Amino acid sequence: MGQYSSPAGSFVIAAAPTSGVAQVETVTVVGTITLAGNATFTVTAAGLTGSPIAVSVAVALNDTATQVATKAAAAMNANAVIAAFFSIVSNGADVIFTRLISAANDATMNIAYTNGTCTGLTPDATSTDTTAGVLGDFRGMDSGAFLVDTANKKIYKNTGSPAIPTWTVQ
Repeated sequence: MGQYSSPAGSFVIAAAPTSGVAQVETVTVVGTITLAGNATFTVTAAGLTGSPIAVSVAVALNDTATQVATKAAAAMNANAVIAAFFSIVSNGADVIFTRLISAANDATMNIAYTNGTCTGLTPDATSTDTTAGVLGDFRGMDSGAFLVDTANKKIYKNTGSPAIPTWTVQ
């Protein structure tokens, strides 16, 4: 129907494109460490190699929920498989996992945590699907690429990235 060329190429379509949305999953740590040791965080997601993946997080006596969340984010980012799938940050007691690509919402995505050899945390088996994922049309097209919607007579430009396209009317 049309052709695509990189980096600022174009492609002809017959409808408005869907922008991609990266799924965001949030786990909120609750508790204060009363016995130092390791907390265990388990990450589950469709397409994540080795899922579910359990990660041990070293915690110290009297670590607050915010300190545990910060340590958990660092431990997750140190795991090459998890870091290749998510961007992970902490904000207060929250550990926030954002998919690196847009994809349909994954109902199996979950981050759980429990006391491993430590005590003081209130275990939580389920995380919150903070932002539902949406597979963007034409994922992989370069930033700056154009789509021509012949049905609605509009031109769209990818103002996002190839992994998470955002189609903006020009």
